[in-house]
Amino acid sequence: MKVVQLLGKAWPETTVLFSSMAYLIIRIVADVNKIHLPTWFESFDISTISVFLIIFILLYRSEEKDNKR
Repeated sequence: MKVVQLLGKAWPETTVLFSSMAYLIIRIVADVNKIHLPTWFESFDISTISVFLIIFILLYRSEEKDNKR
């Protein structure tokens, strides 16, 4: 139950983490030639998007804490 409560508080970070992990798994499987990726997926840069989202989430949460004071 505590895990569910923790994930409920940190759902944006968890979503970014799981999407990044899924992207990495798909890329690894594609590198082993088990699946063929479309060309648009190969040029899609999830790592940069994930870093931007995490920074945005952290800034939003720090701003939220400042407003509560």
